[in-house]
Amino acid sequence: MKPDRRKCVFVAAIGRRGELALNFGCTHSNTAVVLLSVAGGGKLAADILFYVNLGMAILAFILITVLTVLHRKTACMRTLAASCIGVFCVGIVLFGVQLGMYAAGHASAAYAVYICAAVLYCAFIVGGVYFAMLSRNSHRALCIATGITCLVPPIGTVMCILLSYRIKRDTAVKKFVYSGYAYTYAALGSFSERNKAMLDDLGGEEECESPLDKKQLNKKLKSLKKDAKTAVGKYNYAVALVNFVPYKFAKALRLMQKAADEQYTPALFNIGYYYEMGEYLKRDYKKARAYYARAAANGDGDAVLRTAIIDIKSGEGEVGLKKLEELADGGNLRAKYNLGVCREIGCGTAVDLEQAFAIYAECANAGMFGAQKRIFAAACTDMQSAQNGRLFRMITDRKFESEEFAAVIDGLIDIKRHLAADASENFLRAITSHGRWEGVARCLVGTLYLDCGKLPEDKRNGAEYIKSAFPLWDGAKEIYAALPRNVE
Repeated sequence: MKPDRRKCVFVAAIGRRGELALNFGCTHSNTAVVLLSVAGGGKLAADILFYVNLGMAILAFILITVLTVLHRKTACMRTLAASCIGVFCVGIVLFGVQLGMYAAGHASAAYAVYICAAVLYCAFIVGGVYFAMLSRNSHRALCIATGITCLVPPIGTVMCILLSYRIKRDTAVKKFVYSGYAYTYAALGSFSERNKAMLDDLGGEEECESPLDKKQLNKKLKSLKKDAKTAVGKYNYAVALVNFVPYKFAKALRLMQKAADEQYTPALFNIGYYYEMGEYLKRDYKKARAYYARAAANGDGDAVLRTAIIDIKSGEGEVGLKKLEELADGGNLRAKYNLGVCREIGCGTAVDLEQAFAIYAECANAGMFGAQKRIFAAACTDMQSAQNGRLFRMITDRKFESEEFAAVIDGLIDIKRHLAADASENFLRAITSHGRWEGVARCLVGTLYLDCGKLPEDKRNGAEYIKSAFPLWDGAKEIYAALPRNVE
């Protein structure tokens, strides 16, 4: 005898005008199975999605209102907010199109439904990105939670309404009005102090290796120690010890000396540099020259440059200057930069600021960051000096090829003219370039918020901008440390 098995069969058929007919029948089966039969190739799914779109369109109207409120309230991410509103509007227009096609019984109505659903959901995703990005300035946890919940539109909408209530009004940079530059001048002064005119082999262009966590560092050091059998291996291990484990400088120095004894050129240069600068070894120009001479004999052009700098430092300015001119004529950009320093501070030659800054401008246009920093630092110093800005005008009258550097120079000009809004716009332009000036530009936008913003939230935004510059410019920490507790 066969077991009594029952199965419920659900058949759904949808007519052309959208009527829903339900037919139920029973047959033998050991499990309950639901079968969907859709007339018109997936029209049931399209009908369901139609009502989903209706719900998302209603939520979209609410989100547009919330985004408009936030766009007016906060100056943060205004372009992205406007883009979100635009995408939501497109989704609502598409919903209107699908509604018309359904009413007319158009054959392609289902496709319109799918497209509308995709656009509306994409709008919620873009909105989520916007709300998450607001965390850079306000209510970090709430902004990130709102951004994530936008993946579930009903919950996301509730969170967005809450966020719009919690975020306070601040001032757009284009509405800044000059009211003193206490923090801004402090930041400019800090930059000037850190970038004085000094003879240097790299013109401020030294590149530092990215920081490593403890596990990565141990792994790197073990690998380098294992390879420290050749001159190259000894040198690389010594450099790693100096950079990452400075308290082991004695061991690093021994390895560096062994590599130099094997005539490895970079090691010869570094030992000479230590003697010249008095780092790890007692300052001794004679020994420094000897090591530089050995490195130069192996073809190291920087060693020749350092020898010229030693000549200038030790009182043989004319000899050193002649070497620098020869190197500069040969296309050595670092030598040209140092030649500019000599002209600026009068080493081995008379002071000639116009020629010095013409040289700096040439180096800056060739991409030397150190020359750009020196130009900016000199302009910062002179705009506050009693000389009525003669050097400032000499610098700012020049045209610079780097758009990012030109933006920060334009910002400096606007600060001088007390055009706080224009200065902020120029610094924001430098920030969006994401280049070497981003840290300084971030800090200066922050100080302008602090100096010229009138609302409490402006002070907070300023502090956040300065804080965001920490990994990019060390001077930002100095400015942030001077902020009152209620601003931090």
